[in-house]
Amino acid sequence: MEVQSQEVLNGWNLEAFRETVATVESNPEAGRLTWRGRVSWDGHFGVDARAEEIEQLGEVIPRRFSLRGDHPPELLGDNTGPTAVETLLAALGSCVAGTYAAHATAHGVHLDGLEVTVESAIDLNGFLQLAPTPAGLDGVRVTMRVRSDADDDTLEEIRRIVTHASPVYDSVSRPVSVESRVARA
Repeated sequence: MEVQSQEVLNGWNLEAFRETVATVESNPEAGRLTWRGRVSWDGHFGVDARAEEIEQLGEVIPRRFSLRGDHPPELLGDNTGPTAVETLLAALGSCVAGTYAAHATAHGVHLDGLEVTVESAIDLNGFLQLAPTPAGLDGVRVTMRVRSDADDDTLEEIRRIVTHASPVYDSVSRPVSVESRVARA
């Protein structure tokens, strides 16, 4: 029996990684994805958010994950899950980490470790509409702590790529159109 070895870097099968890049490069429409989810409210700040599906080229990839959301008692919740702000910052950190690892892999850089810290502030005066101040994040600080034998210039170049390539980083660092409406249930 012949055993085939797979070349792996940073947890990725490099052949599959290269095939995915080549597919999107040769068919840009394959890179256009639609993400769908649903959030159900169950009292005060309690919500259950569900990832439902990703659509690519008309094919649906089912997703069945849920995330509980809430606030701590000090902020009028029951502490049954992270706040939406914590979830947003976690999404940013997760996307930055994955994007950094993907581009390190694309550059042939071996990572021994990667940790992303994310920090921001909000002003409740905006949320409570007590003052004419934004309700959202007031600047975000992201630090990528990298363990690698690669030189500092290479690690910094990958960081610069991440600031343009991470979908969540891009989404929170530029104006994004959001359309909302209310519909009777």
